[in-house]
Amino acid sequence: MSVLDEWTGRRATGRADLGAPGPDQTDDVVVRAVSDARDVDDFDMRHLRYFLTVVRAGTVSAAAQQLRISQPSLSQQIRRLEQRVGAALFIRSSRGVELTSGGRAFLREIQGIPGQLRSAIAAASPAPQIWSVGVCGGVPADVLIKVQNALSGSRTDSGRGVQASLRMRSAEAADQGELLHHGEIAFGIVRLPIPMPHVVRAVVRDEPLGVVMAREHPLAARTDLTLGDLARQRLLWYEEGCAPGFAETVPAQLARLGWDAALHPLNQDQDALFVHALQTTGDLVALRPHRAVEREPHLVWRPLPTTRPPRERLAVITVSGGRTARVLREVSARRGWAFLTE
Repeated sequence: MSVLDEWTGRRATGRADLGAPGPDQTDDVVVRAVSDARDVDDFDMRHLRYFLTVVRAGTVSAAAQQLRISQPSLSQQIRRLEQRVGAALFIRSSRGVELTSGGRAFLREIQGIPGQLRSAIAAASPAPQIWSVGVCGGVPADVLIKVQNALSGSRTDSGRGVQASLRMRSAEAADQGELLHHGEIAFGIVRLPIPMPHVVRAVVRDEPLGVVMAREHPLAARTDLTLGDLARQRLLWYEEGCAPGFAETVPAQLARLGWDAALHPLNQDQDALFVHALQTTGDLVALRPHRAVEREPHLVWRPLPTTRPPRERLAVITVSGGRTARVLREVSARRGWAFLTE
């Protein structure tokens, strides 16, 4: 009996994982994988990393610096990869490199491989897990603790507890999809909606947005604001690219309510800059959930004049179809988080 026969037979008689393939299906998958592996025996994972780094850096010289190898050596390795693939992957010019149509097709198919390999190693390893988590700007500390506790107490596919440790790192929401697919982070924390294919989402916090202003603001004395009051105010908002999806959706919702806000872009990663801008500009207001500013002595919060205000939904995201997606689904079920596949 082969190892595969023994393993699939044990799975058939034991408790099946939810949604896991049956023995026959697993056998077919492994047979196909063996055939595919034989066809790429001479393929080096190092070449994938080199290719992905050039794609991300935009130039061979910048990629070589990131990889800490010489530019001629990297160029040679890319040429070897192109020879192995049998097609040109890049168009080279004085401005850098661009993907050919073949290069785009190659990227689409291989970009998830490093993350899948990392997940496979983590699944097999008895050592404690270390998961890197990308965090977009302005996420409250209590949300980070909530995510930390939930994922650190997650379970393996076999139902055993994971002694996982999380390493939080700053990562703009616009970059997190690429970081996830390249395996540089296992999870991300972003504001929804976000245009990002092939990821699943678990909503950790969902709260209505309200108007935030300095205590010295002329409207601060009013408990109920009107659309006429807000029409004369500029909105302190996210810089371009900082919160894709969310940054476009919320102003559009405000416009439908009757407040076509003039936007005042600011990097909102630092609370000190956020508060300073509101305190030093007389016609400037912002939008935040009440909980985010209730302990800030220099600011006041007022509800928007509508029964259906825009909402801030903070979510944990990860690549769909992999082990981290199964972990996030299980954690969501235990914690009561809304789990979204679209």
